[in-house]
Amino acid sequence: MLVRQFTENDAESFYSLAKEFYSSGATKRDYDQAIAEKTFHQVTSKHENLWGYFITDLEEQVVVGYALITSYWCHEENGNVIVLDELFISPSFRHKGFGKRFLSWLETEFHDKAVAITLDVLSTNVVAKELYNKAGFLPDAFVTFTKNI
Repeated sequence: MLVRQFTENDAESFYSLAKEFYSSGATKRDYDQAIAEKTFHQVTSKHENLWGYFITDLEEQVVVGYALITSYWCHEENGNVIVLDELFISPSFRHKGFGKRFLSWLETEFHDKAVAITLDVLSTNVVAKELYNKAGFLPDAFVTFTKNI
């Protein structure tokens, strides 16, 4: 497995995978091309706390998924918290260890830059919850409240 950051030439690959992710039932919203374009622009413009990564199967030399990572300072945690905003592995490459290996890579990559990794998952997404539990992520007893502004 290879993990690499998005480059300017990766727009169509990102849009295709994001559209697949947003059609998978793992999100509350439908895919929006304008939002995907804005996100891609932010990532490739080197936004200060937004990173995009492709996950590649080295054996087949094909991109199998992507992740969007962001961060924030948390007083309670006493440091930077990495947020796994989106993680998507294409269905034909699931159950082959890519998600597990990416989570391990993420922990190693950000070990000296953050004190914690957090993520959210729809309560109905049983498969994702199993993956995250096996990787050592535990529910933190917080409930996320959101108000769009």
